Amino acid sequence: MFQPRTLRRVTVFAGLLALCITLSAGAVKADSIYTVRDLAVDSSGKSAAEARSVALANGQQRALERLLRRLVLAEDQVLLPVLETTQIAALVDGYEINNELVSSIRYRANIIVYFNKDLVRKLLQQRKIRFAETRSNDVLVVPVFDDGDGATLWFEPGDWRTAWLARPANEGLVPLILPLGDVMDMAAIEAAEALAPSHEALLGLAERYGTREVVVSSAFLDLPDPAVENNLDVDAAGVSDASDAPVDDAAETGVSNSRRVRGPVEGAILQLTIHRLGAATQSTMSELLRGAQSESRENLLARAVRRVVAHIESTWKRANILRFGRESEMHIMVPLNSLADWVETRRRLRELAVVVSVDLATLSRGQANVLLRYFGEKEQLMLGLAQSNLALNLESGDWVLQIDGTAGQSESTEKNL
Repeated sequence: MFQPRTLRRVTVFAGLLALCITLSAGAVKADSIYTVRDLAVDSSGKSAAEARSVALANGQQRALERLLRRLVLAEDQVLLPVLETTQIAALVDGYEINNELVSSIRYRANIIVYFNKDLVRKLLQQRKIRFAETRSNDVLVVPVFDDGDGATLWFEPGDWRTAWLARPANEGLVPLILPLGDVMDMAAIEAAEALAPSHEALLGLAERYGTREVVVSSAFLDLPDPAVENNLDVDAAGVSDASDAPVDDAAETGVSNSRRVRGPVEGAILQLTIHRLGAATQSTMSELLRGAQSESRENLLARAVRRVVAHIESTWKRANILRFGRESEMHIMVPLNSLADWVETRRRLRELAVVVSVDLATLSRGQANVLLRYFGEKEQLMLGLAQSNLALNLESGDWVLQIDGTAGQSESTEKNL
């Protein structure tokens, strides 16, 4: 049957649109916030089948625990229910098994678990547990360390940077990355500029790593006087009595107190300062940690890293808590240069946790008009959009959404962890 040329164009256009949307939907599932990856399982049983069943059940339980830690505010995690194996299995959409090793009584593998978003949401909503789903863009961490001999960023002593490099893999909503510390980084910023902080230098460094936000994590370690507290000198040969040796200044020996004292740091005070800087946001907090009895320097710094990460995660979750009881809508206009622009914009919108629905009103070569329904306030929507590199701006009375913009965020200052 003959179709008018205009109708054929519309049909082809709609077909391409449907194909692109289908492909993008698959991409969304592949990188879901409700997916837990790289989970090692290892169990034994009377038979290989029993060992496998136990391993997968235990793996799904641990995966759910990891997922809920990712979503739920730390102080609300005590409200989480203890679920039976069958209840956990009901929340699982599926799983993948890799690197499977099976013996007659033992089963080992790495698994990926896919949870059902709607069912997990329902579980948390029924118990009135606050949670967030929006994943932040990468945040660059710049660790500055000072143990009394002056602030250092790229050079030794590198205890603070080492502690950051040794931190567990990030499983939260805020992906953290560290600079390489190469010649280009050293030329880009010095410790004093990071502490100032120099916005221009920090955002320039962030740009190198493809990020828009930086956290300057500074740690000032005030150690007890090693000559009084320990009377020890630690060198490559081991531990020796320093009672007969002069107490040298760093300028005389070339070795700082921090290099001499490597044992317990009981009584030491570690002052943490976190300064978060983005294209349109800024916040600062401080906290003091005290070295515990018999605690090593490495353990104190590792504990400090965990505190910083917990603060970053908590701050982000609070700003992105899903408010299901408040649903809003907004008419927006999306300028388009091609069909691909609309497909990509719609994909990004549908990935946002706060977005309820994206209803296309009209679509032309130059723009799309959309009714957007979302949870919470407009500011929360804009924060989520910014993480997908979408900018929402009011232009001549119309809300205009564009790719690769920077959504506005309000300035905030935090004083306590």
